[in-house]
Amino acid sequence: MLKSTAIAFTISIGLASAALAECNFEGETITIVVPFGEGGGTSQTFGFFQPYLQKYLPGSPLIQMLNVPGGGSMKGANQFHNNQVVDGTYLLATSTSTVLNQAAGNPLVEYDLGAYKPVALIESNVHWFTSPTVSATAYDLGPLKERSLNLFALNSPSSADMFHVWIINKLGLDNARPIPGLSSSNGYQAFLRGEIQLSSHGTANYLRQVKQGIDAGEITDLMTLGWIQPDGSIERVPYAPDTPTFAEQFETMTGAPLSDDDLDTYMAINAIWNQASKALFLPTETSDEIVQCWTNAFAKIVKDADFIAEAPNRLGPFPLIIGDDARPVMARATSLSDGVVDQLNTALKANGLSYRIER
Repeated sequence: MLKSTAIAFTISIGLASAALAECNFEGETITIVVPFGEGGGTSQTFGFFQPYLQKYLPGSPLIQMLNVPGGGSMKGANQFHNNQVVDGTYLLATSTSTVLNQAAGNPLVEYDLGAYKPVALIESNVHWFTSPTVSATAYDLGPLKERSLNLFALNSPSSADMFHVWIINKLGLDNARPIPGLSSSNGYQAFLRGEIQLSSHGTANYLRQVKQGIDAGEITDLMTLGWIQPDGSIERVPYAPDTPTFAEQFETMTGAPLSDDDLDTYMAINAIWNQASKALFLPTETSDEIVQCWTNAFAKIVKDADFIAEAPNRLGPFPLIIGDDARPVMARATSLSDGVVDQLNTALKANGLSYRIER
């Protein structure tokens, strides 16, 4: 069932126990390993949480970010894995690429996100749009299907960008071609110059940049990836309630709803790209008491008046997924079935891309 829902910034939380955990980080320094460079999206996201964590973790510890870029986040994540400290002072922040490297079975991955203790997932979404010169009517994919050529950015087929290929392929836009090596930000600039016809952005950049162009009639909105609910239903994103989801557009273009391997692939993509867009983990052997200290802190953060005021513009309007509620999401995100792998590899091959997910 597809629904449109308006929400305030809220929380989805699973705790092992209702009792208040006893721990104290007074005088401690908390290190959050960020496997990306300074100034990137993951650093910005968890940098936003820094003062709130210092305020609500027992003992008001110092919170520091340790940036370890390299290998598409594998260098930093592997470093975390091989140096785990279980006293609650050492955590790993991840992004989509960290999850996908594990899910795709990259042989350089030593870390195991499924084994760690999830603290919080911060959801996002993906928006696709085109130019009014290509499709003058919002949400109308027909003119793109009729064109002889549609170009879109593809930074790397081994990254989450491969999902663009599958999405576009499943909509029957056989005339769409990726431009490898073109990042999302550079692709957006190329789109504004009229050099490519399809572009996309995540929630934050959509709200900061794209929505203004849509409201001004300079950009034609097409769809979002869709917002998965705990019961598995797909809803429209709350800040764009008129914009159809990929699932809706798939049914419009094919005459049938997503099902079987198509649905499984969509759910896996959504888990990796949206639900686990940014995540925070404690090491595997961390005690339940320390995990609860962290989840309790996040439960307090989302009730903080300043956080409530700032978070929608900094993080988007989606609820945080905290504690045990994050486990099924991570299980979906890190374990791709053979059917899903076949679907993604077929789309890569159809677009002339040599990268394959190996099994």
